[in-house]
Amino acid sequence: MFCRFFIKLKFSKKMVYQIDSLHKLCIQQINKNMKILTKCIFIVLIIGQSIKSQNYIDATASLEQLYFQLNKFKIATNISKDSLENAQLSIQSLKFGFDDIAIKNINDESIGIVINGPGLLLDHFELITNYKLANFYNLILTDLSDKRYETPMDAFEVLEKATEAYFQKNEKYPKNYNDLVIESLIRPDKYPFSNNEWNYTMSLPISIDARTTSSHKKQEKYISLNWETKKITNKESDNFPKDSTNWSFTFNINEIEQSLLSDINIGLSPKSSSIEYFQKYGKFTLKGLSVTAIPNNDIFEQTNFKINDIILNINNLFFQVLDTEGYPNFQNGSGDFSIKNLEFKIPPSITNDETINFLMLELGARNGLLRIRRADFNFRFYDNEFGIIEALFDSPFLKINISGQFSFDTRKKDFSSLDLFDTEIRINPISYGVRDIIREWEIENDKNLNREGPVIVLKLTGPVNKPTIIGLD
Repeated sequence: MFCRFFIKLKFSKKMVYQIDSLHKLCIQQINKNMKILTKCIFIVLIIGQSIKSQNYIDATASLEQLYFQLNKFKIATNISKDSLENAQLSIQSLKFGFDDIAIKNINDESIGIVINGPGLLLDHFELITNYKLANFYNLILTDLSDKRYETPMDAFEVLEKATEAYFQKNEKYPKNYNDLVIESLIRPDKYPFSNNEWNYTMSLPISIDARTTSSHKKQEKYISLNWETKKITNKESDNFPKDSTNWSFTFNINEIEQSLLSDINIGLSPKSSSIEYFQKYGKFTLKGLSVTAIPNNDIFEQTNFKINDIILNINNLFFQVLDTEGYPNFQNGSGDFSIKNLEFKIPPSITNDETINFLMLELGARNGLLRIRRADFNFRFYDNEFGIIEALFDSPFLKINISGQFSFDTRKKDFSSLDLFDTEIRINPISYGVRDIIREWEIENDKNLNREGPVIVLKLTGPVNKPTIIGLD
């Protein structure tokens, strides 16, 4: 049995379609295709029903090819009322469907299905849109700035309440910070006053001021609490405009390819039924993904995100579902997931921020460009119980290797029964900045990580939700 439907839409470069006309065209074409697909499925169902009703010993049905295809699809139109200009969408080619479907009925007791698909092939996808939205850069800068003032702002809240309590008791304002300490209204050994990077002076009933001390490693800062209005002044975030910005977004994909080959066996009996699924081969590949955001047509302030390759393989995956159990019983399988050459370009307005600039220096990143060479995750599951995992994170500033084994009770519906053993994490802080960050964490938490030279080595054992970490002193 053979069923196939094909769509080919071609638009000239000068043609621009509105939403209504495009919607009508798509609906008409989809209705035609659905009628064809319905007829094919109807024929398959009739054959399957005849097989079961007539008790044929052996019967098969096959569908050689079923797919949907677009070639050189282009459209320009208004997406919504918020869009500034016509959005542009182009697809060089798109193909989705099945190459082979075979159904076999055996003596009315089992049905075997072999499916080669669904397959997907996408070639050169591009979407360009223009919107007037909030200035995301200023929102980020505002949040970063406010976090730098988090300690004194928390202190202002405590000092305000303590000052009011002092005034009610003494009928006068405190002259300085120490007056509140003497009255036990604040604790200098508790947060936020335990932070020695900030010093507080009181000029009541005018203001309470906070200044950074010599312990503060970065740029000197000062903010003030107006006592009459209870508003905080001199915050850096007040300098960032809240106006909307004209944004241009571009989304590109060079290629997407997916292929899948699987067997499905359905067991039928008066007392019970079962489904066995065996995925012989499965692969998903994405090449050349990029997303670009440009504010106010300023290409120097663009944000760019790129991934060269995303690859996902899942092979020899088998599971069984019984009507008495109602959940999959996994037997074996393997999978590989990989991301290669990821780049994230941060605009100068963000990299010039004090916090981001410090982080970039620590990571050894230049010109606002962060790179990740690759990120891999591999697993093997066998004997309905045991598995092997391997993972890799490789970047210019940090490298992490994970290898180990696990056991898993497939009869459980969640991962609470997943136990790790012989699992090792090796962390290699390449840049000096990352080494300093790790060392500061050790000092703050009074911990000493086990090392082999510069490489941190940790061993994990026990339940995955609460493992025992060997090497964390």
